[in-house]
Amino acid sequence: MRPPEQSKVDRNRERLEALVLPRFAARDPGASFIVALEGPNGVGKSTLAAALADALDVPVCLGIDSAWFDDAFKIRMIRDADWFASAMFFLSGCFEQMRVLRGSAAPLVIMDRSLWSTLAVYAAGEFQRLEAMLTMLRPIAAGIRVPDFTLVLEASLETCKNRIGHKDGVSRTLDELTATQSFHSREHDFYRWLGNQVPTLSFLNVDTLSAAQVFAAAIKILRAAKVPVSKGCR
Repeated sequence: MRPPEQSKVDRNRERLEALVLPRFAARDPGASFIVALEGPNGVGKSTLAAALADALDVPVCLGIDSAWFDDAFKIRMIRDADWFASAMFFLSGCFEQMRVLRGSAAPLVIMDRSLWSTLAVYAAGEFQRLEAMLTMLRPIAAGIRVPDFTLVLEASLETCKNRIGHKDGVSRTLDELTATQSFHSREHDFYRWLGNQVPTLSFLNVDTLSAAQVFAAAIKILRAAKVPVSKGCR
């Protein structure tokens, strides 16, 4: 007989597999090509985003517009607010960032997190919240742009916790809220489900890789996916 916790995990996975992602806006060929980096807190998204942007000489941005990132307000919306208020806050930031990027002349933009992260957080918290968010997004999804390519970084909880431990201030305080085995596992399940829903998504296990190795592997994946990456990148 499976232990109760394992049975709960299996039920959540079965319910997740039954969900279907809404059909989001088709890519505008004239717009910047957006590559989003996803994965758990502490996996190295920001480090890789900065390295890619520097080597490729392209802009890097957060998945949520910077106006949403006042520290006091961010703590309130992540830690203290009711989940639906928090969800609306972060979704609005994602939508606004995509609106801003419509004016970008850059051929390629690296994005640290995206709409997928907001969905991942609620999928990892309580499954019913993800269901509610997908239901809410469905009528407006055709007008919502999502990343053109997504690279999900994966690592063990131990690796992520170790990296979070080297942070300080608000970043460390908020990242530690999700550094639990149950949250980590459910977040992993969400991204694997997302990979079955979105064809333009790849995974990279970075658990034992150095920053230089992660960068090299990421460049290889982007080129294989036909992302407009300069062959002469630094």
